[in-house]
Amino acid sequence: MAKRLTKALREKRRWIGLAVHPTCTNREDAEKMVKRLEGELTQPNLRLMDFMPPAMRTAEQMKTAELQTPSEFGLAILRVDLKAASALRSLLQEEKAIDKHQCMSLTSSGKIRLVRQRLGLPRPQRVRK
Repeated sequence: MAKRLTKALREKRRWIGLAVHPTCTNREDAEKMVKRLEGELTQPNLRLMDFMPPAMRTAEQMKTAELQTPSEFGLAILRVDLKAASALRSLLQEEKAIDKHQCMSLTSSGKIRLVRQRLGLPRPQRVRK
């Protein structure tokens, strides 16, 4: 009989909060940026979870964020497998990462709730089908 897939047996993930270059003005641009990042990793399995362009960021959200980022940058959250998380973080923590990859790593965690809290992002409304 097949072994039941429990939480301990599932693939482990990390959530990485990013500051996104102002040229990414919509989700499609952010998805293209993620595809380019996948090309530079040996084990790519990235997924864009949340994206907030700079035009949608309000002053209240900037005050609630634990990490102060300039208002001209957008914010995004990526889901990445634990195996590739350290390689991605080192790639996005370089000084020129914002120019080279159009994004820069701000924070990471094993819980998406904590990354949203640190960036000051609201939890998106769930779409019911």
